[in-house]
Amino acid sequence: MSSVSLPFAIPKTITRKVQWLRWLVRGYVALEGIAAVAITAGLAFWIALFLDWSFEPNAAIRVVMWGVAILAIGYVAWRQFFSRVFARLSDTNMALLLERSFPQINESLVTTMQAAHSRFAISPQQGELLANTSNQASHRLAQVPLGRVFRYQPLLWKLLAAITLSGSLVGFATLRAEAYNFWLQRAALSAELWPRKVQLTVAGFEEVEGERTMNVARDDDFELKVLASLLEKHVAPEQVEIRYELADGRRGRDMLTQIGAAVVEQDDAQQFRYEFKNLSADITFDVIGGDDRIRDLRLHVVERPQIVRTALAVEFPQYLGWSPQSLPFTGRVEVPYGSQAICQAEVNKPLQDVRIYDPATKEDISAQLSSDKPRQFSFPLTTIKEDRVLLVDLRDTDGVLNREPYRLMIALVADELPEVAVQLRGIGSAVTPQATIPLVGTIVDDHGVAEAWIDGQIDKQEPHRRPLTNIADTSRENVELGRYDLAAIDPQSQERLLVLQPGQQITLSAKARDAYDLDTEPHVGSSQRFVLDIVTDSQLRALLEKRELGLRQRFEALHEKMMSTRDLVTRIELQSKGDDGQSLSAEEIAQRRERDKLRVVGVLQNVTQLSYETLGVAEGFEDIVVELENNRIDTEELTQRLGRDIAEPLRVVATELMPELEQRVQKIPDALDNPAENAKVLAGAIIQSDEVVAAMQRILDRMLELESYNEIVELLRGIVGDQQQLNEETKAERREKLRSLLDEE
Repeated sequence: MSSVSLPFAIPKTITRKVQWLRWLVRGYVALEGIAAVAITAGLAFWIALFLDWSFEPNAAIRVVMWGVAILAIGYVAWRQFFSRVFARLSDTNMALLLERSFPQINESLVTTMQAAHSRFAISPQQGELLANTSNQASHRLAQVPLGRVFRYQPLLWKLLAAITLSGSLVGFATLRAEAYNFWLQRAALSAELWPRKVQLTVAGFEEVEGERTMNVARDDDFELKVLASLLEKHVAPEQVEIRYELADGRRGRDMLTQIGAAVVEQDDAQQFRYEFKNLSADITFDVIGGDDRIRDLRLHVVERPQIVRTALAVEFPQYLGWSPQSLPFTGRVEVPYGSQAICQAEVNKPLQDVRIYDPATKEDISAQLSSDKPRQFSFPLTTIKEDRVLLVDLRDTDGVLNREPYRLMIALVADELPEVAVQLRGIGSAVTPQATIPLVGTIVDDHGVAEAWIDGQIDKQEPHRRPLTNIADTSRENVELGRYDLAAIDPQSQERLLVLQPGQQITLSAKARDAYDLDTEPHVGSSQRFVLDIVTDSQLRALLEKRELGLRQRFEALHEKMMSTRDLVTRIELQSKGDDGQSLSAEEIAQRRERDKLRVVGVLQNVTQLSYETLGVAEGFEDIVVELENNRIDTEELTQRLGRDIAEPLRVVATELMPELEQRVQKIPDALDNPAENAKVLAGAIIQSDEVVAAMQRILDRMLELESYNEIVELLRGIVGDQQQLNEETKAERREKLRSLLDEE
């Protein structure tokens, strides 16, 4: 079948209805878009106002916030208004909208619109059908209310929201013009903060580079102080809350404690406090009170500054002759008197400030921080002449102080006087004018002895000083330091340095000086004073003879005690039979053994005591011999009698015979239960005791012989004395007669 292109015209009713619907759709979309833009702008306004009032961000954040708001409004305006209002609305789209809203049209409108806009030719039959369809669509469309195409409720809600938000803006600008104008200033990036009824400040937190952080030492407590201003119509909140976040993400909140009750016009602020206990990690928190809120406060936990190394660079006094040294120490160091030093310290963190306080002088000592090593500092110590305790406070670059001041103790080591411990060897309380006096002992000083000497003073005359030459090694005990010769000759005048007469007294003392030179007075140490009487040779011999007599009497007592000890040895009973030859019972044997053991113990005690006392007697005679030699009144015969005939045998008895007896007696207890050995052991002990008694008897006999000799000497001394006295009396009588003859003339 062939087709013919026929003209087809849409009925005017349909054209007017579609055109009117198009304008209604555009109007609906325009109203909806305007409402969306108004809602977005209103929400942006209030959200920005809330964020700015709550957080008071800096200018950079506000620029970003305004940019986001403008982008959001622009996006909504484009998406909800421009892209929809100016969108192309074809007749077919309008027909579909009507068909969907009014199903009774039965697709006649869509068919009419599609045929009218079709580019294909139609046949007469198709044209007739389309004409019927379009007439049908026109008839049905005339009865359709276009207003029912739209849903008015969403539009009304959007318009209501837009009007409400717009009205809130107008109301805010009208009723709160001051706040609105301030908001406009904030929008213009003003740095001024929002005025509030409550004005909180947190003590110690200063904003640095946008952060409000305070450094706190690890494991320390921190007291947070919040002040609510009462000035300029500000009011104090009823409560102040802290909201915190720990380093591990845990959150919490708590109330601050109000301190007292501030009074308006009397107090500047109401104080609140809160205490953090044992901080071990960082913590971030906000402080909220009334309409004010301080955000993003942070406690940063840092280590305390600690001194990890201290050393003292010491320059010692010149008299010591020591090279400068660096003395490491921990808290306490000892330095010699008069030293100069520089204390050097190193800490675990870079330092900001160091304070060194001397409690004794109540003064601060200037400390020098190292420019290239911020963990080190030093401070000088002038001439050290007393103990010093310095208190050191450290402040690191985090602003943290040490918990307690470090105590640096500089202990003074004073230069001690030389210690002179001297005794006279071989000299008694009396000496002859020609005696030589040995001095033995030790002379020590903490830093060495410069010189030593002997001061000798006759009666109350000026002391006579003689140097001690043997002081090279005086730290050993009983070193002979020198001799003070009373008969010394002056090498120039060849005369005696000291002119002594019997009856005078001489006082000797050893002295020593060290190299100390820091004061006007030198450091001189002195020994005890030895006062000696000057006597004649015969007087000294008489004194020594009395000592000899005392030693002999003492030895006689020792001899008697040794004889008693020998008797005690013989009383030890080792036999298990009685005197009648009968065997003893077990009980009697045990009793006898117990007595024997007690006798052995008694013998050993006596022998040990006798050994020491006999040795003491021997040393007494040796001292007499030495004293005779030092006083230069010894003779070969006297030395032979006192030394070789008495002192040496006494030493043999004390060091050889008695120890041998002691060893033999010690074997007796082991032989008590051995009949084969007990008699031999006991016999050996008795023989040795007899030998000791005999040796002591021989020495005693020699002493008695010497006593007889001394008596003869004493008798001769008396005769000589009587002769001298007779001569003096004769001379006196002659002088008296001569005087009487002269008187008669």
